[in-house]
Amino acid sequence: MSRLNDTAARVPVVPRLHWPADEPPVARHRTFEADPGDVLLAALARATIDFLTGPERERLRACTAPRCVRYFVKSHGRQEWCRISCGNRARAARHYRRHHTPGRADGEGIDRTGDVTAT
Repeated sequence: MSRLNDTAARVPVVPRLHWPADEPPVARHRTFEADPGDVLLAALARATIDFLTGPERERLRACTAPRCVRYFVKSHGRQEWCRISCGNRARAARHYRRHHTPGRADGEGIDRTGDVTAT
């Protein structure tokens, strides 16, 4: 956590009001740092802090597909996977578990994630 906070504080940001005629006002953030890498890292760290302290944090989920280590923000009530390909992999593993007997005579089985294993 201290690394994230230190990275966010690495580049000072100054909010500036921009209000064009006939348009709503917009806050723009200005930095005075020369290194674009530091500016990018600090912006990502600040965005992470905003996300983790905001209301969307409640929708953060771990993908339930076999072998997937990604996290995603749940966008609808039945979403279980981060990508369509993860959903396909999970459905294929479920189908395999239903239609194949673990520990067959040829030594092939299925581990608890649905992956085929040879013994």
